[in-house]
Amino acid sequence: MSLVADGPAGTVPDLRGLSAREAIRKLVKIGMNARASGDGFVVSQDPAPGSPLGAGGTCRLVLDRAPARRAQSAEHP
Repeated sequence: MSLVADGPAGTVPDLRGLSAREAIRKLVKIGMNARASGDGFVVSQDPAPGSPLGAGGTCRLVLDRAPARRAQSAEHP
C-alpha cells in the first residue's frame, strides 16, 4: 500500500514521506531536477504537491531522519 499519491498528470507529485532516493527517482521520471537538503525522508517540498509541472524545473526537498507523519482520516483512527 502506498501512502503517496502521484496526483493528476502534469502536476508535481506529493513526495512527503518518501526516502530521498525514491523522491529523486520520481522527479527524474517526470523530467524535474532535485535539490535536497538534510538526509532521510522528505518532510517538505517546493513546489508544493499539485503545482503545475515546469519541464526541467527544480524541486527543493527538505529531508529529515524521521518520515513525515500524515494525518489519519476520521474513518481510520
